[in-house]
Amino acid sequence: APDNMSTGVVALGVASPLPRARLVPRRTACRHLRGRSRPIKTRASGDADGKTSSTSPASNKLLSALCPLLKLFSGGDAGVPRNRVVEVVTSGLASISRMPHGVTVQPECVVRKTQPTKPIVLYEFEACPFCRRVRETATQLDLQLVVKPCPKDALTHRDEAMNNGNTKGTFPFLVDENTGTAMGESEDIARYLWATYGEQTEFPEAVVSSTLFTGWMPTLLRAGRGMTRYASADTNNAKNNSEKNNQPNITLYNYEGNQFARLVREALCELELPYVLKNAGKGSGRRSELSQIDANASVPYLIDKKTGTSLGESDEIVAYLFREYGGFVGEQT
Repeated sequence: APDNMSTGVVALGVASPLPRARLVPRRTACRHLRGRSRPIKTRASGDADGKTSSTSPASNKLLSALCPLLKLFSGGDAGVPRNRVVEVVTSGLASISRMPHGVTVQPECVVRKTQPTKPIVLYEFEACPFCRRVRETATQLDLQLVVKPCPKDALTHRDEAMNNGNTKGTFPFLVDENTGTAMGESEDIARYLWATYGEQTEFPEAVVSSTLFTGWMPTLLRAGRGMTRYASADTNNAKNNSEKNNQPNITLYNYEGNQFARLVREALCELELPYVLKNAGKGSGRRSELSQIDANASVPYLIDKKTGTSLGESDEIVAYLFREYGGFVGEQT
């Protein structure tokens, strides 16, 4: 079945416009990123009206405990093609479990008054429910991100995140060069992104409150894919694909709730491949941008400047990535 932007295994629905509301400023403290002269505002957990991050130590311990168990059921060699029907159905169910988050762009953000001019870098890994919360927020805000995957056993990006201020070593971790802000804690990041780029609309509390109830479902349904670095991945992948100014060679047109895009993001994470994430949710102007690149294109759509490759079917993209960057030489058809 084609990977279509408007249709898929399920109809994911359209969120209604959010009401405008004044946003509460968050407490900040100044800090410098190592190797940078610009002051970085490190956000504290919790804000002025007493809200606190819902990422608890217990949740992090649970995720750590699940890692080996999910890896056991993840199907062995990640480079070996899986049953296509099972892949699409389980990813589709994962999308249903988080519906309608990460699908539709906030209307006021479609034509943003001021677009970010510098990279917004997200250190994360696909299987993490708290990282998913941030990606959902980015889709709804129609933000472009530079994603630097930090799966278990990562060789490059976890150390880079630590050098940029992630002293706790937890994910997600965000560095926004537009405002000089570096911060952890998924709820804090989501609220920061909405306060900064949400065009003064009200923060959708359900993105946060629903994570503890349904945020784990995609992780469980996908048996931990996008959690651990692929052992045979080229050790130079992360470094060779990260060019100057945080502009990786790979670009992915995506929206978080798309079941086909999830399969591609899992592969990129397992290969520790950095990429430019161009969100193209329902209502996004990037859909027109994508159509200009390829009239028949749909989400997901991957462009690799290094090899001059453009692909628009998730199974073909995943096979290409493991062949090109994972050293996989087995049967892929």
